[in-house]
Amino acid sequence: MRALQASGAIVGYLGDGINDAPALKLADIGLSVAGAASVAQASADMIMLDNDLGVVADGVEEGRRTFANILKYVRMGASSNFGNMLSMAAGSLILPFLPMLPTQILLNNLLYDVSEIGIPFDGVRPEAVARPQV
Repeated sequence: MRALQASGAIVGYLGDGINDAPALKLADIGLSVAGAASVAQASADMIMLDNDLGVVADGVEEGRRTFANILKYVRMGASSNFGNMLSMAAGSLILPFLPMLPTQILLNNLLYDVSEIGIPFDGVRPEAVARPQV
């Protein structure tokens, strides 16, 4: 396990016995099952309530989908704020008054955030779920 980790691999270990506890602790992700020995459960990072590795695969897929939607939200919010600040900076150089009052900026941000409510329900491209994103 240490040799794999030294070569840069991410190592997972699935164990349910007392003798698996050191490996579960050493692994990057240690998995155990609900019926495992208490030492194995205490050493594991995650305890599966169902004896099916499909649960882990489903969890990884849902996590990647959530991460992709978070990236969408951050990109949309950053582009909105960048546009607001750029227009305010350029407008204050040209105009003898403030282009927007602080309450107008806050209202603009609120309305833009309302438009982002649908992001959690948005579909994610299959290639975004197939591999981890960095």
